Amino acid sequence: MEQNNTNQTPFLKVEDLVVEYTSEGQVIHAVNGVSFQLEKGRTLALVGETGAGKTSIAKSIMRILPDPPAKIKGGKIYLDEEDVLCISEAEMQKLRGQKVSMIFQDPMTALNPVKRVGDQIAEVIRQHNRVTKAEAFDRACEMLKTVGISEDRANEYPHQFSGGMKQRVVIAMALACSPELLLADEPTTALDVTIQAQVLEMINRLKAEFNTAMIMITHDLGVVAEVSDEVAVIYAGQVIEYGAVESIFDRPSHPYTQGLFGSLPDLGKDVDRLSPIYGLPPDPTNLPKGCSFQPRCPYATKECNMQPVKMKEIEKGHYSRCCKNNDLEVS
Repeated sequence: MEQNNTNQTPFLKVEDLVVEYTSEGQVIHAVNGVSFQLEKGRTLALVGETGAGKTSIAKSIMRILPDPPAKIKGGKIYLDEEDVLCISEAEMQKLRGQKVSMIFQDPMTALNPVKRVGDQIAEVIRQHNRVTKAEAFDRACEMLKTVGISEDRANEYPHQFSGGMKQRVVIAMALACSPELLLADEPTTALDVTIQAQVLEMINRLKAEFNTAMIMITHDLGVVAEVSDEVAVIYAGQVIEYGAVESIFDRPSHPYTQGLFGSLPDLGKDVDRLSPIYGLPPDPTNLPKGCSFQPRCPYATKECNMQPVKMKEIEKGHYSRCCKNNDLEVS
């Protein structure tokens, strides 16, 4: 599936990624053949319900999946044309923080509660640069200023910061070595609306300043509209719809994507009730043979449960994995 809309070579390319977890003797199929690519300076949003596999995709790129119980069972992940799944752990440690970095979902658990925030940022800088402790700490203070925190707070501990300020510290830490790829795992989920807007504006500004490629993992379609260039809708460990943010928002094709938008309130429409997606995601230990959304789909037919449905381009750069759009074409 070709998803590159320019002549640039993609900085990140994920091909047929498969991730499985083992729990109590059962195999959990978390990621099932995910493919996408991303260029520098662009943002791809991964959208879907909890348990869809979004964070497993990001952790696979960082190679920080818990092993056991998780295993990457197949696929390739090219970072600047180098397959990170084939390099040693020592080589991967050099890439983390410098070439690829991650903003974790909960800033409190991402920060060490007994270390000053300035020292934690400086530790990242010293890991990847041949600088003295003093030089690293000065650089850490500069990063705090970059994210809107006074440098005189570098000697304070995480508990002395509000939730929004802690998230800013985590962002400063992630950007300390100017990574070329930033993985943001729901960075605004725990923040109130006002602080969320400030953090999103800051992420957009810093992304433009450093020409950083970014993957934004979120449940919030408002966040997607704010920061993303492309959107990949994830369901049961698969990309079921992919396209430019304008295409996905204006012309959602897959019934699941339509359900996501239908469950949101629209101030321009007078309706008595929203349109929820009924049912629950499938059991990842026993996925349906055909379309994984078939048990919940209002348009499902017997053909939907025969074989896996393949992605098809329904308009330029816009792909959907649905029999309804594929004229019942399966693979």
